Amino acid sequence: MRFMATQPVKTVEQLAESLRHGRPPTEDDVTILWDGRRIDSKEAAVQWLAELDAERAEAAAAQRDCG
Repeated sequence: MRFMATQPVKTVEQLAESLRHGRPPTEDDVTILWDGRRIDSKEAAVQWLAELDAERAEAAAAQRDCG
């Protein structure tokens, strides 16, 4: 794992600039969800976002039914 000493980012432009000069990601630079799943590919991200969308739709439907 690598660590970078940086200043707090205040704008999107500052974030983009700091990432532009960064090193490429390493194999362990992935999002790991609370259940241990690794979001390490576009397909994994799309699947997770679809699950999240379904959960939000379910919650919204339940709220409409109760209120």
